[in-house]
Amino acid sequence: MQKKYLYFQPRYVEKFKCDGSKCNARCCRGWNVFIDEKTYEQYSQIKPESESAEILSHMTFNDERKEHLVKMHDNGDCPFLNEKKLCRLQLKYGEEFLSVTCSTFPRRSLNFGKFFERSLGLTCPVAAEMILFNEEPMQFEFVKVSEKVHSNGCKIGIAPVNTTEGFAEHMLEIQIAMISILQERTLTIDQRLIVLGFFLDKFDEIITNKNSESSDKFDALKKLIAAYESKKFLAEQVPHMLATIQFDAKKFVELLLELLETLYGGTKLGSDRKFLVMVAKTLGIVPDAHGQVSAVAIAENYVRLADKLKDFFARRSSFLENYLVNELFLNCYPWRHEKSIAKNFGVFVASYKIFELLMFAAEQQNFKTKEDLLTLTNWFVSSADHTNAFIKKILERASDDIFLTFETLLQP
Repeated sequence: MQKKYLYFQPRYVEKFKCDGSKCNARCCRGWNVFIDEKTYEQYSQIKPESESAEILSHMTFNDERKEHLVKMHDNGDCPFLNEKKLCRLQLKYGEEFLSVTCSTFPRRSLNFGKFFERSLGLTCPVAAEMILFNEEPMQFEFVKVSEKVHSNGCKIGIAPVNTTEGFAEHMLEIQIAMISILQERTLTIDQRLIVLGFFLDKFDEIITNKNSESSDKFDALKKLIAAYESKKFLAEQVPHMLATIQFDAKKFVELLLELLETLYGGTKLGSDRKFLVMVAKTLGIVPDAHGQVSAVAIAENYVRLADKLKDFFARRSSFLENYLVNELFLNCYPWRHEKSIAKNFGVFVASYKIFELLMFAAEQQNFKTKEDLLTLTNWFVSSADHTNAFIKKILERASDDIFLTFETLLQP
């Protein structure tokens, strides 16, 4: 009997089907596609030898990675795409002949010991459309997965999750609680993030309490989760939480402009300057004779956009919610980076606020069709994930104090 593996995943995973003809094979162009040793060996053994030689002729050895690299055509296309933008290697030889890179993308799998998780990244436009434009809250489920799907001949990379010591068995409860907060539609997006921050601050307090036994910590965690899932708690306590937050528009603008500058300065993915121009036009960013800009003036302009922002959130609330929930789950926040929970929360919020600002600015400049928004999402997620300078900067600027993150980035 074939072994089955237990997976927790968004329901959209079962519906997803890779089809390069629907998205012009964006994942098969403009990237470095490395071929792992096992796949290279499979290609080298294809018969007749002329077919093997033709396939291998499109690869070169990369000394830095010690792997073979596919040589893309001058237009950026993978040489193995056919006229319908489908992979001719997969069509002729089957999925088992796909490299680790091609087998995995856009899927991400995580190992929690007793169960696994998987989800899809937003750099795939087919996945992004299915995830972001669904008006209903994202649904999750447990499924049993066969060995073939689980590992695809050991080509599916499954990353282990290093959670807070002793809490791995409670990760599912913690994740569900966080997702529930982000899907609380009686609150604005910023308000949900504030409530999430309060939850994580209390969680951090529980797990770092050196005077508590493990059993006491687990009991406190259960009570915390139960409280935040209570409608009574939301109605009675959230207004008090929000009343303690004082948003600083100047700090907000200063931070986001610094991060945007780093993102554009460090990206190697052919950054599209038009998105930065859209932000400049929307916020009225006009350098003076010395090339300097006034954060105070830009902050005042941002505050004056309150009504337009309110309209934007009314129209795009489910889109933004789905983005946040997917990023939280996909990247396993607040454990994505080997930093404090507060710092992980700061990275999560700051990244989102940049995306939100880019989205808002794009719509203000009439860049707002479905295709436009998918293009922007693809560019931002790809650039943010692959620009080392940006990742380093955002980690540096993220605060170890959750309440400073509130003040700088979130409006109650």
